[in-house]
Amino acid sequence: MTASVSFDLPDSFFVVFAVFFSLCCCLWVISGAGDDDAAMFPSRERGDSALRSGLVISGTTLSAVTLMALVGLVALTGYDGMMLSLGVVVGVVLLALVFAEPLRRTGGYTVGDALAHRLPGRSVRVALGLATLFVCLPFLVLQLAAIGSLSAFVLGLTSSAAKSTCILVIGCLVVSLAVSGGVVGTARVQLVKVVVLVVVLAAAAALVLDRFAWNPDRLLGAASSGSALGEAFLGPGNQYGDGPMAVANRFGQFLTLALAMCCLPHTTMRVLAAPGGRGTRRAMRWAVGQMLVVSALLLVVGLGAAAVIGGPALGKADPTGGMSLLLIAAEMDTRGLLVSAVFSVVFLTALATVADVMLAAATSVVRDLSPRRPQAGVAPLPRQERHARWAAALVGAVTIAVSVPAADWNLLVLSTLAMTLAASTVAPVLTYAVLWRGFTARGALWALYGAGLLTFALLAVSPLVSGSPAAILPGEDFHWTGLVSPGLVTIPAGFLFGWLGSVRDRGATVPVADGSPARR
Repeated sequence: MTASVSFDLPDSFFVVFAVFFSLCCCLWVISGAGDDDAAMFPSRERGDSALRSGLVISGTTLSAVTLMALVGLVALTGYDGMMLSLGVVVGVVLLALVFAEPLRRTGGYTVGDALAHRLPGRSVRVALGLATLFVCLPFLVLQLAAIGSLSAFVLGLTSSAAKSTCILVIGCLVVSLAVSGGVVGTARVQLVKVVVLVVVLAAAAALVLDRFAWNPDRLLGAASSGSALGEAFLGPGNQYGDGPMAVANRFGQFLTLALAMCCLPHTTMRVLAAPGGRGTRRAMRWAVGQMLVVSALLLVVGLGAAAVIGGPALGKADPTGGMSLLLIAAEMDTRGLLVSAVFSVVFLTALATVADVMLAAATSVVRDLSPRRPQAGVAPLPRQERHARWAAALVGAVTIAVSVPAADWNLLVLSTLAMTLAASTVAPVLTYAVLWRGFTARGALWALYGAGLLTFALLAVSPLVSGSPAAILPGEDFHWTGLVSPGLVTIPAGFLFGWLGSVRDRGATVPVADGSPARR
């Protein structure tokens, strides 16, 4: 059972979107303005509830690209897309079980702050700050280019100039919102976004299930048939094919996604602002529960897209499947209210994500890369808060400048770069710092720089950059590996570099926060 792909804006679209967006912008600005400059840093005295903090943390992990990509991958690849959805959940579970409490207990505003007592020395802090920037910048460009292209598609604009205009307008808007609302205002919008997202996705999933008489077996059967893959839809290999390299890409992508979700800078920023003690555990339980609900709803919507519209039609509309969420929403509600609500939520999700990542990058610039290193756990001075605003504006300007030409790239390379860098550099350092008392500053430096350089090198010679029609340089061919997701190599390398650097470091010991010795 398939339907023809069409996307006509309903009469109510702009009204619904304008009202929704205006209300959220008012909330954003008012929330931040009440705290003046302090809105750029989360306050420890706010006493946010565990429920609220948990929903904000889960909202931070759900970017607009994640929402659209997961629905599209489930619709086009079946089992492979379901496994990636599981990878997101596994990442949040790892964050809750391993990293959340130790991070929050150490305090601070960045990972550099949190590890300052454990790994003293400016060199480690600078390396963590650079790693944060190299993770944040491609992630920012990815989100901004994607929402700009999506907005142009919804408006029926196909030219490159139209895409560039959308990116420029949205970029200026989100920079102004980030600078005026700050961390506090963005948290309010994340909270609203999560609640509305669950309601909208629940409505879309209910319409899908109702069409198939609330019978999951019928839905799976129709999705397998509509995907044109048959029984293979529910088996592995639809995204990368068969063979050893395909298995390596699938496993590497899952591993990268799970570990990256634990340590993305904007996620750790929200964890560091969570309630202390038992409040952190309760907040993470809410975050995991909400992520499970959203993942289940996305799974149902993705299967519905394959069953109702069909894989071939979805692939024709967008080979990456990124438009599947909007297309199934338009198909399930001909009145147009659902697609208006879906686009509003996706747009707001993109703005909140870009603002969050921008603020995480700016905070790292001020706290980790500043010539005058602030003490961990010490409240920021007004001067640091003003510098954070300027840093956020600068990061936003760079993001806009890069996003305009990047709109015509294969955005998968930006996603792969950001996720692989986070999983290969920050994740090993956090893991060792939390679980291994013998971890040293030299081990951290080896892991951060060694795995980071290896990630850039493997991506440069991968099919994402050259040697394929979808590459950044389709006319060139200097790739020598078919490894699209290098995390299978770079993540173990990051852990290996961290271990080697630590065991070869025979320096003196220094006290850590609890008074016990730790090695330099």
